[in-house]
Amino acid sequence: MKKRTKTVRVGIVGTAKNTGKTTVLIALMNEARRRAIPVALTGIGYDGEAIDNLTLLPKPRLDVYEGIHLCTAEECVRNATAPYEVIAPTDEMTSLGRVLHVRITGEGRIMLAGPNKTDALRRVLILLEKYAPIQLIDGALGRMVPMTAADTVVFTTGAARSTNIPHLAEEMKAIMDIFQMGEEAHRNLPSEMPDEVTIYGHRGTKAVLAGCTSLLADADAASLSAKIKDDVRCVAIPGAVASKPFRALLNNSALTLKDVLFDFASPTMLLAGGNPIEVRDNLEQLLKRGAHVHYYHPIRLIAVAINPFFPRQVGRRGHFKPDYVNAEELEREFKTSLSLPIFNILKDGAGGLFYLLMSAF
Repeated sequence: MKKRTKTVRVGIVGTAKNTGKTTVLIALMNEARRRAIPVALTGIGYDGEAIDNLTLLPKPRLDVYEGIHLCTAEECVRNATAPYEVIAPTDEMTSLGRVLHVRITGEGRIMLAGPNKTDALRRVLILLEKYAPIQLIDGALGRMVPMTAADTVVFTTGAARSTNIPHLAEEMKAIMDIFQMGEEAHRNLPSEMPDEVTIYGHRGTKAVLAGCTSLLADADAASLSAKIKDDVRCVAIPGAVASKPFRALLNNSALTLKDVLFDFASPTMLLAGGNPIEVRDNLEQLLKRGAHVHYYHPIRLIAVAINPFFPRQVGRRGHFKPDYVNAEELEREFKTSLSLPIFNILKDGAGGLFYLLMSAF
């Protein structure tokens, strides 16, 4: 393992509930403990319930141990069974109260409910930097935007997302493609990401969509289309991009997109806007029209953890029981479809994934 030169910010992103996100988080924590490497934790939004709200099946709890530093909402701290000391309150607020910086002083359980905005999450991660070389961020596909603050992500997916294994692998390949599409450097890049959607011309011109940070409606796409002229070199979009309005822009054959650079804030901003396969298809159409794709905040998708478990509904009264797809078929399909390391944490353990994370930076 090469010498670490920076704190590693790792997002653990579940594509759906019950895909094994908490299992991966716990396994990485325990692997860090085994190697005597300090770890810090926070989350985006809320997680940690003991029983799944829909299926009423038991969920893995977040068992923590002495020495872990974490940032979570004060209501989660009050309900913790793990002993702790409050280091300091932060300025970040959630629906469950102020985010507190705490140090765990013994074994027990606690829930994570951290900031749900990118800047707030970034401030929390900076606060935790001096306490641990690896930071684990609990997240989900439905709350991806703040994951822009991460350096790298591990996705967890499985039969709880879909029991159609080929479709599941195709969706995950689309996510991989989205993360890998951004070019590392380009001559047309603006010096910094603007606060609003901005169109840069070759002759130094600049057109701003005042008050528009994202492409979330057809009107946004129409406004952008109207400002794209022949001399455009770069279109910078700092916010989220929804699939439908972006598709409307792409379907405008009157636009000249050849050699235009589309500078998106991050791949998470695109994933927040729709079905991953639709998002990937939009980007591929953009490239086919001769445009270029860049991420102002690139994030490395480093691995995928797969989970054969899914809750099967029994009868018509909303009862569920644990069930599984064929684990070998699931693993084979993913390893065939994706050019990424694939892990089944319950079968393989977290040693290989932890080594991969720590040696990548």
